[in-house]
Amino acid sequence: MKVIGSVLILALALAACGGNSQEPANNAAAVNDGGNNAAVATNDTAAGGDLQDGTYKGIYDRKDVRNWIAYVEVTVKDGKIEKVYYDYTNENGDLRTNDENYTKAFTDFNKMSPREAFDQLGAKLVEAQDASKVDAVAGATHSSRNFNELAAAALEHAKTGDTSDAVVNLYDDGTYNVAAEAFDDHGWKPQLELVIKDHKIESVNFDYTNEEGKLKTEDEGYKAAMEPKSGTYPAKYTEELEKALIEKQLVGDVDVIAGATTSSNNFKALVEYALDEMAEVGDTSAHTIKLEE
Repeated sequence: MKVIGSVLILALALAACGGNSQEPANNAAAVNDGGNNAAVATNDTAAGGDLQDGTYKGIYDRKDVRNWIAYVEVTVKDGKIEKVYYDYTNENGDLRTNDENYTKAFTDFNKMSPREAFDQLGAKLVEAQDASKVDAVAGATHSSRNFNELAAAALEHAKTGDTSDAVVNLYDDGTYNVAAEAFDDHGWKPQLELVIKDHKIESVNFDYTNEEGKLKTEDEGYKAAMEPKSGTYPAKYTEELEKALIEKQLVGDVDVIAGATTSSNNFKALVEYALDEMAEVGDTSAHTIKLEE
């Protein structure tokens, strides 16, 4: 299942990873990666001046919609950024740049491997010595944005010589609304409202509406027609999908509901877009997207 947004195409999804806000350390949840004690960096500056020698890591506080955690490691020597490493990892310690499917898809579209693209970003930071001056790599806009944010967090720690992980919140708090661009062949349009609180998914409301504004979950005739054939109905499967997302906090871990495959896929597509393209940057304006049929 894939999403084709009004400003997003498959290429972005292949190159994307998440990224967003930072908070003072006394307000944010900590994450450990590689044994370091985690702390959250402030977002005051991305520049690399007055740095303490050492290796510093910026990392997101949770996995993105593809179940990877992005991180940047910056090595400072003689007060300057000497080398940079950017990648994604998972709970098994695997690296995304070693994932054959991801590498093939990325390379086929961008004519370069993700490792080459990420190394370009690192080289640009070494040259500029300032994360805010690192331009995006073509074909990896989303990953470039994440790189800049994580590198900036790492450099904040480098200013004080703090080698604990600089943890960045992947999602901004807010209410995010996204719907399909058009009604389907049966006259229904899927829509979703997702609430992020304390940088976690607090609630989600998924439903369909018709041109008269009626909700599918309240349509008794639809329920009567669907339940005998499918063993489920809109009010039931939407509640199950919503509950699974809140409990698991990862849309990739939400199972398709038997008898409601299309609706399950629509739900996941809307959630992915709300998280990946809206919550990561705090965009609370209403969005519409094109869903694959």
